[in-house]
Amino acid sequence: MESALRRCFTIRVILFLLFSLLIVATIQADTISLASVGTAADPHQTNTIGNTIAIAADRPWASALSGSSWVSFASTGKMGPGFQHVTNGTVVSFTDVFNLSGTPSGGTLRVMADDSAAVLLNGSLLMGEASMTGNGYHTCSDFGIGCLKPTTINLPGSDLHTGSNTLVFEVAQRGGFSFGLDYAGSVNEVLATPELASVTLTAFGLMMLAGLVYLRKRGLEPK
Repeated sequence: MESALRRCFTIRVILFLLFSLLIVATIQADTISLASVGTAADPHQTNTIGNTIAIAADRPWASALSGSSWVSFASTGKMGPGFQHVTNGTVVSFTDVFNLSGTPSGGTLRVMADDSAAVLLNGSLLMGEASMTGNGYHTCSDFGIGCLKPTTINLPGSDLHTGSNTLVFEVAQRGGFSFGLDYAGSVNEVLATPELASVTLTAFGLMMLAGLVYLRKRGLEPK
C-alpha cells in the first residue's frame, strides 16, 4: 500500500513538472510612437507657459512630420490675425511624458524648431541648441535643429526607463518673429509574457490523459 501511494505521488510530481515546463516566456517587440500633437490630444504634452497647442505653420517652414503638428504655447507660427510675436531671448520648455511597459532598446526622433532647440531625455542632453556664432537666422537656425528640414536624434536605450520617461524640448527664439516646434519618432521595447503555447498545451493534455490511464490500470487513480 505504501509503495503504491509512493508511486502515485511520484507520478503526480512528474506530471506537475511537465506542466511547469510548458509555461514559456513569449518575447514580443513593441513600438511606442511619439509626436507633437498638443495638450488637447495628449494631456502629457505641456510647456512652461501652459498648454501646448497645434499652430498653423509659418510659410517657410517644412511641412509637419507625419502624424504630428507644429505646436507652440500660442499662435506664434503663421503671421496674421491673432499672431503673437515672441521676443528674442525667449526660451520655452516643451515636455512630453510617455510610459514604457517593457524593456526599452532605443529609438529615434526627428525634430524641427524655429529658431532652434535643445533636446533632453530623462535629464540627459541629446542635442544642444545651435550655436549663435556664425548663425544668420535667415529663416530659423542656419544649422543644427532648424525649421527647414528635420534633424534626426537617436534615443539611447541606456537613457530610457521601464515606466515613465520625459522628453524636454527647450525651444529658443534668437533672431526673428515666428516660433514653433515639431517632432515625431518612436521607441522600441521588448515585452516578455508567460503563456501556454497551443501546441504544447495539447501535448500536455495527452500526457495527462496517459498518466491517468496508467493509474487506472494499477488501481491508483487519484481520488
